Amino acid sequence: MSEFIFNLSDISASDGSAVVTVNNSDSVFGVVEGSQLFIAGKLPSTILESSTTDSTITLSSPWSQGDVSNVAAKIIPIGTVAELLTALERNRAAYQAFVDAGGAGTSEVSWSDILASSLPEFVKRWGKYSEITEKPDYAQGWPDFENVTGKVSQEQLPDDLDFDGELSHALSPPIDEESALLQRLIDYPKLKQTEVLPTTSPNNRKEILTDNIRGLIHVAMPDSWFTVPNSLQSRKFMVMPSSRYLKLNAAYTGDITLRVCPMGNGGNGLPGNPTLANHEWHTITANVTNLATIGDGFVGVIDFIQMGNRWETLDTEKSHFESLNAYYTRDNDASVSSPFLNFSLRSDGYWYSEDMTPSSPHTLGGSWVQDGNTFTVTEATSGTDALRFFADALDDYEFELVIAVNYVSGKLAITDANQDPNIIYYSGTGRYITNDRIYFKRGSSSVTAAFTVESTRMRMPHYG
Repeated sequence: MSEFIFNLSDISASDGSAVVTVNNSDSVFGVVEGSQLFIAGKLPSTILESSTTDSTITLSSPWSQGDVSNVAAKIIPIGTVAELLTALERNRAAYQAFVDAGGAGTSEVSWSDILASSLPEFVKRWGKYSEITEKPDYAQGWPDFENVTGKVSQEQLPDDLDFDGELSHALSPPIDEESALLQRLIDYPKLKQTEVLPTTSPNNRKEILTDNIRGLIHVAMPDSWFTVPNSLQSRKFMVMPSSRYLKLNAAYTGDITLRVCPMGNGGNGLPGNPTLANHEWHTITANVTNLATIGDGFVGVIDFIQMGNRWETLDTEKSHFESLNAYYTRDNDASVSSPFLNFSLRSDGYWYSEDMTPSSPHTLGGSWVQDGNTFTVTEATSGTDALRFFADALDDYEFELVIAVNYVSGKLAITDANQDPNIIYYSGTGRYITNDRIYFKRGSSSVTAAFTVESTRMRMPHYG
C-alpha cells in the first residue's frame, strides 16, 4: 500500500457514475483499494481501483454529489479494516509460535533461577582484587610525592607559614568565603527620605528613613520603627525673663563671674551692665559693691555664677541657691513659676528646649480656630487678626518651629516681621528658626490655612 498522498490538479466526476476521470498527466499509479478521495466541499469517497492506462479512478459506489469538472482532489491511502485485522491476527499467531518454541514465557523470572542456570562464576559476584589483571601501577598504592603534580610552590605560600616537610607544600592557604555581592545588596536596607513621622508597621521592609527637617533617622524593625536619638546630651537651663532675678539674702561686695547667653537686652541687668551680643555665650567678671540682685532686667540664660570662693551651676530645679545665699523671685517677692527648662544638645551645636507650644496661646484672632496643636484660619484680612503664642517676655528668644501645613491659600507669616524665610507659601512640613515674635498672620491681603505646630523649641548655641 502506498504511503504517499496523491495530489490531483484536474479531475471530473459525473453524478451517478462511479468512474472519476483524471484530465491531465497526474499519475494514479500505486493507489490501492480503500484509499479516500477528497474534493473540496464534498464528502470523501472510497476508491475501489485505479487505472494508469485510462487515467481513471473507480469508486466503490457511484458519485452522488453533483457533477464536478476540472477540480483539484487529494487521495489519502487509508487501508481497509479487514486488512488491518488480518495483519494483527498474523502478528498474534507469530508471537504464539515464538512462545510455544520456548523463546519467551509469561511468568516472572527470579534472580535465583538465573543463578541456578549455567552462568559463569565471575558474573554472579563482584570480582576480587586478586582476580583483576592488567592493573596499572598508579592503582596499586599511594603515589610517591614527587609524582604528584599541581603542588603549591614555596614562593606562593605566605612568609610566616611554618613548613613541616613536604606536607605543607601540598596545603593551600585558607580562604575566607564571602557572600555574593548580589546577596549583600539585597540584604542592605533601602535609604529613603521622609517628611512624615512613621507610625505604621514597616511589615518586614528593610528601610532607613532620613528626615532632614527634624534631623531624625528611622530604622525599620520587623513590625515597628526605631528612631535614632539626635540628642548628644541633656540638662536644665535657667531661662530668665526680664522681670525675674536672683535676690541675695545679704548684699555682696567683691568679684563676681557669670556665664550668660543674652536673648534680647544684651548685658542689661547684669553686674556692671556690660555690652554683650545677643544669642551668644559670654563669660564676664565684675567687681561689685553691695550687690543686692543678679539679673534684674536681664533677658536670657544664666548658666554659672561665682562669688568669691562660692559658685553655683544653675542646672538643677530649685528656687534657693545656698552657695550664693540667693533665691529666685520677682518684684515684691510675688509668686513665680520655675524658670528651668530641659534642653538637649544636637549635633548641629545648638541646645533645644523641650516643646513649649502653649495649650492656650496668648492671642487667638477672630478668624482662628484651635484644636490642640492644630490651627485653622479662614479669610484673615487684618494684620491684628493673628495667632500669638507668647507674651512680650519671650519675644526676643530664638525658637525652632516644626510646622505641618495641610493647606494654605495666600501667604501665611509666622512672625511679626512678615519676612522670608518665615513665610509659608505651600502645604507640607517645614522647619523655621526665628528670634522675632511668633505671630501667625496674613502675609499678604488675606490668608486661609490649616496647620499643625508639631513643636516649638527655644534654641541657643552650645557654650563649649
